[in-house]
Amino acid sequence: MDIKKILFRTNSIDVEKALPDAVVFCNREGKILWVNDKAAEIFETSKMHLLTSNISDFIENALNLITSSVIMNNQVITKLTTSETYFDMTSKEIEEGYVLDFRDSVNTVEEIVTNSEEDYKEINRDKNCFLLKLANELKSPLQSIVGFSQAMADGLGGSMSEQQEKYIRIIKKNSSELMYFITKLLELSQTEAELTRPEIKTFDVTSTINSVVRFNEQLYKDKDLHWNISVKENMKKTIASDEEIIKTILQNVLEVILKSVEMGDISISLSIPNEEFLSSKNLSGSDYIMISVSSSALLLSESDLESMFDPYMIVDTSNRKNVLRAMILSCVKNLVQTLRGTVWVESQILKNTSFNIIIPQG
Repeated sequence: MDIKKILFRTNSIDVEKALPDAVVFCNREGKILWVNDKAAEIFETSKMHLLTSNISDFIENALNLITSSVIMNNQVITKLTTSETYFDMTSKEIEEGYVLDFRDSVNTVEEIVTNSEEDYKEINRDKNCFLLKLANELKSPLQSIVGFSQAMADGLGGSMSEQQEKYIRIIKKNSSELMYFITKLLELSQTEAELTRPEIKTFDVTSTINSVVRFNEQLYKDKDLHWNISVKENMKKTIASDEEIIKTILQNVLEVILKSVEMGDISISLSIPNEEFLSSKNLSGSDYIMISVSSSALLLSESDLESMFDPYMIVDTSNRKNVLRAMILSCVKNLVQTLRGTVWVESQILKNTSFNIIIPQG
């Protein structure tokens, strides 16, 4: 086979310029018939191996991309099947099959990824602002349903039969749960739209923690739960941060735990992480405080931990029951990042689950 004659017939590929690139000649089924040395180099194999292979073994969705390039008469971006490596591919159709020219496209891909990320951020911000503007339209009707169903359950609408009382309780329960879901969705939207700005003030962090625990008494008063709040000895309790944001963070973490367990121990500890530990979390300096909230009864699987802070990942799976939890924890993550900190979850089988938060002290 005189490959040079075939290459000259492609017109769209200048042989003298193309040969330094990776050039592959394949038939219409993708079987590789000829390659140059550069092709063997970028595909990280021998020319002999390439000549016994199909182009689809090395390029994802190869035949569709080849067809697209031919139809558009333009280059397309291709990805290797074996690694996160990308190339620009130009295809020319000839009687014997296709001549493919591959050229490094690192800069092109980086530009596309950057633009895609910026577009996504802008779209996401617009979506969240739209949801927040609709907040009253979403919540007002639900508040009426919750309020009137409670009034009817209290007998303000007159006597009801046992069956009617049962239906009213169901209406109130479901509407209250929906109201909670919408409230958390709006909180997530607000943090994703980056509308929260920290107001730094000095306050006693232990008093803040105790106030959040007291606020949740209604959630745990009928449960067999034991509380323990510990502070590392000689630790400075006064910090400079946004007290309301920290309250919201702790409130959300406690809600996740209290809605999931009926008994066991809940511990909240305050400590100062050392510089080595901070470095492992990509934090620099030493002026940080660590708050850990642990539950002995909340046990999580590895799959739970993978999507703990990402409700969008859960929506795309069959594990949709944890969407609300992921929404709440995604809000926590966004708020912690607003304070320039980090948050993660650790779960030890038959021991406990711990939500760990590191934020600057000042």
